[in-house]
Amino acid sequence: MYYYYKQKSQLRQKLTTLFLIFLGVFFVWGSLHLPSPKKLFTASSKKIQALAEEKKGHEVFGFAPYWTLDKMQNVDFSVLTTLSYFGIPVGGDGNLDRGDVGYTSFESQQATDLFKRAHQHGTSVVLTLTQMDQGDIISLLNNPAGQQATIDQAVGLVKDRGIDGINVDFEYITDPGQDYRNKFTKFVADLTYRMHQEVPNSKVTVSVLASSVKEPKLYDIRYLSENSDGIFMMAYDFATTTADNAMPTAPLHGYQNGTYWYDVATAVNDFLTQMTPTKLILGVPWYAYNYAVSQPGVKAVTSAWSSGVSQTYSIATDNVPAQQQGWDNEGDVGWKAYFDSYSGVWRMVFLDDVRSLGMKYDFAKEKNLGGVGIWALGFDDGKHEMWSLLEDKFGTKFADSTIMDRQISQ
Repeated sequence: MYYYYKQKSQLRQKLTTLFLIFLGVFFVWGSLHLPSPKKLFTASSKKIQALAEEKKGHEVFGFAPYWTLDKMQNVDFSVLTTLSYFGIPVGGDGNLDRGDVGYTSFESQQATDLFKRAHQHGTSVVLTLTQMDQGDIISLLNNPAGQQATIDQAVGLVKDRGIDGINVDFEYITDPGQDYRNKFTKFVADLTYRMHQEVPNSKVTVSVLASSVKEPKLYDIRYLSENSDGIFMMAYDFATTTADNAMPTAPLHGYQNGTYWYDVATAVNDFLTQMTPTKLILGVPWYAYNYAVSQPGVKAVTSAWSSGVSQTYSIATDNVPAQQQGWDNEGDVGWKAYFDSYSGVWRMVFLDDVRSLGMKYDFAKEKNLGGVGIWALGFDDGKHEMWSLLEDKFGTKFADSTIMDRQISQ
């Protein structure tokens, strides 16, 4: 009997040794082959990728700001695939700001009628969650309970209103560091996973600054794209009202030869080193900046005492005379100028119109991007050429019956 137990003990020791060796080999293999922690934000990454691969045609994604809701009659819903209501602010504590005009407008009858009209044509409706204050963004990202509150309230609103998803537009203009990029990605991943669970066929997209690869900010493009349904590149505001030199707000080219500090084409190419093209939406401006200059021309010095002013496409088209005009061969956009006798200075506008936008749309198709986006609906205000161009470049869509069947709440 003793000999039996001794043999059994020796066998047990050998098996234990073999098991420990196996564990060691498995650990080493795992450290070399398991995905990085960033890829483990949710179990939904493969599902999200599959959704993107199944998408047919091109996205035409348009933001509908609450202050232009009375200018939506011109929207061509046979072309527009997604309408994103803009927007409801998220506080640093994670609560949606129910006192903000964006919230009250979202609940209004005017918004309800717009959402119903969109659904009747098979156009998705999503809600944009916004935050532009860097302090509030950091507070939220340091507050897991607050993030859960945001997700709970956002998903609840989408379900209550019978709409189709969320766009996240948190604009952080400096670099908070990789730790906060990871936190933001995890927040988006958790929101996407929950939305997919509770609202079938819903979508979560993220709006990001066009310079986010060149100059890292809040957005880890690679992992955001893997953990959401799409990235909306805000490919505008390369120059704003305080620019020292008049230049296009969205130059297509000009960076490679040093004319401009960056451009749309380079930004897209940089993004495509981090993500699949079919999940990238190229946002374009339906607005322009009007600058005071000493003499009109590309990169003209702007007035030190008069900042530029923003003008919608409709206003810049109808109300800006063209006493002088030209074409920027680098930015691929036209400009026009007039002498303002009241202030005694020249004023000029680089305006993305049918010609320049057509070039951007062709570029998006050439790069096999997921689609294009518009900031913002209502800025056209009766200008049908903008929609004719989109139809010419991308065609009309098939109505989505799953969207048409979803009921907008009163």
